Formats: sequence, C-alpha cells, structure tokens
Amino acid sequence: MTTSPDVHTTEPPPTGAPARRWRRRLVVAVLGLVVLWVGAVSLTALAAYDHARRGLDQLQALRANLSPDQVSAPGTRRALDAARAQFDAAHADLTEPWMVPLVAVPVAGRQYRAVRDLSAAASTVAATGSSFVVGAHAVLQAPHGAGPERVAALRELAALSGRAASRLDAIDVGPSAGLVAPLAAKHNEFVSQLTDAERRLSHAASVSAATAAILQGPRTYLVLASNNAEMRAGSGAFLEVGTATTSGGHLHLGPMQPAGSLTLPAGAVPVPAELARNWGWLHPGQDWRNLGVTPQFDVTARMAADMWQADTGQRVDGVLSLDVVGLKQLLGATGPVTAAGVTVDSSSVEQYLLHDQYVGLADSATGDTGRRDRLGALASAVLHQLEGQSTDLTTLAKAMAGATEGRHLLVWSADPATEAAWTGAGVAGTITPSTVAVAVVNRGGNKLDPYLDTSVTVTTRPVSGGTTVTLRVHLDNTTPPGQSPYIAGPYPGVDAVAGEYVGLVTVNVPGRARPPTLVSGGPLVTEGPEGPTWLVVSQVDVLPGATNDTVVTFTVPGRHGSMTVLPSARVPPEQWTVGARRVDDTKPETVSW
Repeated sequence: MTTSPDVHTTEPPPTGAPARRWRRRLVVAVLGLVVLWVGAVSLTALAAYDHARRGLDQLQALRANLSPDQVSAPGTRRALDAARAQFDAAHADLTEPWMVPLVAVPVAGRQYRAVRDLSAAASTVAATGSSFVVGAHAVLQAPHGAGPERVAALRELAALSGRAASRLDAIDVGPSAGLVAPLAAKHNEFVSQLTDAERRLSHAASVSAATAAILQGPRTYLVLASNNAEMRAGSGAFLEVGTATTSGGHLHLGPMQPAGSLTLPAGAVPVPAELARNWGWLHPGQDWRNLGVTPQFDVTARMAADMWQADTGQRVDGVLSLDVVGLKQLLGATGPVTAAGVTVDSSSVEQYLLHDQYVGLADSATGDTGRRDRLGALASAVLHQLEGQSTDLTTLAKAMAGATEGRHLLVWSADPATEAAWTGAGVAGTITPSTVAVAVVNRGGNKLDPYLDTSVTVTTRPVSGGTTVTLRVHLDNTTPPGQSPYIAGPYPGVDAVAGEYVGLVTVNVPGRARPPTLVSGGPLVTEGPEGPTWLVVSQVDVLPGATNDTVVTFTVPGRHGSMTVLPSARVPPEQWTVGARRVDDTKPETVSW
C-alpha cells in the first residue's frame, strides 16, 4: 500500500459575511487598543499636568515672597526641592513607554515634546536654585569680620551666581513654534522668567565682584549725604559732601562738609547741554544743593565728580549717595550708634534727622552751622560700627536691598564695567525709555517735605492710534503750626509765609510717548527731552492746610502698554492709584493698561 505524503494547505481567508465579521473584529480590536492607549496617555498626561502645576505653584509662591533675607533660608531650599520633585514626577510621567509614540503623531507630537522638554527644564531650574541656595547659605552664615574676609565672601558669592547663571543659560526649553495657544503662552512665560532669572544672577555676580574689587581697593568715592526733608528729583538735597576710601576690604568715611560752603564760580565745571537747557537757571554746576534736579543720577554723579575735582583737585573713582531712609536701613543691621552726642537707632533716626535736629534753629541761612545736618556724622558712625563688628551678611543684604530699591542708596562708577554692574543691579539711579516719574522739588529752602503728602492718579483712555494717559498729581500740605523757622521757613529772600511750600512739580514720561501737555497747575517752567524720557515742569505753591493739583497728559502708541514708576525717595512715599490698584513708590512698580 502506497502512502501519499502529507499535503499542508493554507486555509483561504473567509469570504462574504465571514470576512466582514473578521474585519470588524480586527477593527474593534485595533480601536480597543487605541482607546486603551489614548486612555493611558490621557491619564498620564493629567497626572503630569497636576505635578507640573503643583511645581509651578510652589515656584510662583516662592518668587512672590522671596526677600533678600530668605534667599539662603532652609525653607527656600525645601520649597525648591519640593518643586523639583514635582517637575521630575511630571517628566517621568511624560517619558513612560506608552507616551513615546506621541512623538510621531503630527501636531500632537510637537505639543508633547514641548511639554516634556519644559518639565525637564523646570526641574533643572529648581535644582539650580536649590544648589545656589545651599552655597549662598554656607557663605552668608559663616562668621565674617571686616576686611579680607568680607572680600572673600563677596567673591565666593560672585562665583556662585556666575555658575548658576551659566547653568540656566544652557537649558534647552524645547520647541517654541507651532504650539497651541495655551501651551505657547506658558512656554513664553517660562522662557521670560528663565531669562529674567539668568539676568538677575548675572547681575548679582557682577555686583558682588565689583563690590569686592572696590573694597579691596584702593578706591576713593565721593559721598553725597542727602536729606529727605528737602527734596529734589529722585533724591533729597545733597547737604553734605565728603570722601570714602577703601583698602584691603576696609572702608573709611572722612569728614563731611556742608554743601553750601563749596559753591563754585560760574563756568568752573562744564554743564551737559541737555542739563543746561532744562535746569541751567538753577546753576547745577555751581551749587551742590541743586545737583539733584534731574532723576538721572548717572548725570548728577558725573557732575559731582567734576565739581569735587574742580574744588579740591582730587579725582574720585565713583560717587555714592545716601539719604535718611538708607541710613535707617543700615541701622537695622548695625544697631544703635552715637555721634555728636546723639544716639539713634532704626526706629528713631528718621524723626531726628527729618525734624528734631532742626528744632530751635532760626532758619537755613543763619544759625549754628555746627548743628546743621548730622546725617554725615551718623553715617560715619554707622560705617565705623560695620567695620568694628562681625555683621550678619544676610541682614546687611536685606538692608542694602531696601535702601537701593527706593533710591535711598545710589552708586555711580567712573569705570564703565563697574557702572554697567550698578546699572544692571538697579542701584545706578538711571532712567529708561519706559520710566514715568513724578517729583516735587523744594525751592523754599525749608524742611517741609515730610509734611507734603503726594499722590498720583493714573487714568487711560483709548484714542485713534494709541492711548492717552493722564497723571493727576495731588499735593496736600499738612504742616502743623508751631514749627521752627528752620523747618517751616520762610527762607530769607523767598516770598512766602511760614509753612508755605514753594517748589516745582516735575513729571517724566516714557520716551515713546508724544511730548506731554501740562493741562492744569502752576506756570510752565520747562519742557522737552530729558535722557530717554520727556520732561514737563511747573511751579507749585501750597499754603499750610491747602491742596494743589497738577494734571499732565500724554499719548502712547497702541491700545495696551506699560510703564515703570521710578521711586521718588520721598518720606512719606508717593501713593499711586491705577484703577483699583494702589501702591506706594518705595520700589519700582509696573503700570499696565
């Protein structure tokens, strides 16, 4: 019997109704897998979103409440580490195996890559911040004496800031084009904040390095002591002048001289053309007390350096201005000091320097010159105490930040690189094309500014091709009766009564605006460009118990915009109202519409 070999045949695919059922089962299976995949992707994406949101919330809360004394606080590091953990969790979710196929999906793949890369970038930012905090804490909390130890600490802070800035600069933020609107907005916001953080760290590195170099010396800085009881534009009047020298990490402030005794002859110092056009009638190159008529401290300081050289023959490396509030901030770090038989601390120095030191004096043109402004003597005592004690650098950093934010401590350097560091850190007293500033310049020779309450109301309305902005400057003279002539006036030669405020309202508006218009107020004094801004100035005369309003309008391009309020350094500070928002000008504030 012959046996045939086994023949294996392939069963043909079903045809007709069975084929349709087979295809349906296949489609259902594929759809089921797709649904399961989409579900897994959606759940994972939601989890990643929740982690990222929690991390961003922690960073935003930290950013909103972070003051100089909190930079190295343990709670700051814990918050950064917690935020990093959330971002790491989000990134882990987004790199799960079932998420990877999203890369190949048109449109959605780009969104996926953007979110994945942003979560990784945010984690790096938090890690960088945590590492910086650890390093800064070690430097700031170490015991510090004056001299070389302080220089070494500043250089270490400069290195820490520089390394952190470099690490942030290297972060890959992922794709930016072709993103859906909400994601594009978040991406742009993150990049903006990352750029800002990198800029701040770079500036911190520059400032720390520059400060270390100045303290290492030898350097000579001109010191202008300004008193907020008699205001100029963006600072008090410079009533005392002297020099500070540095060497080996030590700083010494020499004797201060009354500014009124250093008046120069006409033409001794050239006055820049713009300053001469706007303010030449006040002789800013001759009288130190009229140097602060412009809020541009970089212009004022250069003039001061030239005036000092013309008067003494000595060249200086820079100029420093310190007022009563700045001294108050420093006293918070040093504790009480005694000078000329007077003891003050941070709670009493304002009352003494703005008022009590003038009680009993006849007027500001006569009387006992030995009793005139003691700001210089107290400043010297504060600096001497800083030199003689181991100061907590965290407390000192907080004091310096408070002083510089409100223009109570300003610094200019003749060295362009150092000046760039001061400008970047916001301590150079410069103005920008987006600056808006309101100042009231005292022309009465009295000490009434603490009694002149100043408020500014900002309103906007759309017009063809732009927005018209109106600034209403309201002054309220609250001078109480019974003040000494030195405080209340009248100054000899000034046509005024006791307690009457005679001065100038100066308004700077952004350079992109059309020239401003003085709608109402006193007589127009001057108008035109001032640095990158427009300037308009009017006279003001406010009797005790009376009020005054000055209204200025200007138009800027576009329906939406912003400008930055420049602190006036006034005591009490100016109060600004923009819609329902009210702020004082103790630090730069952004006004948007």
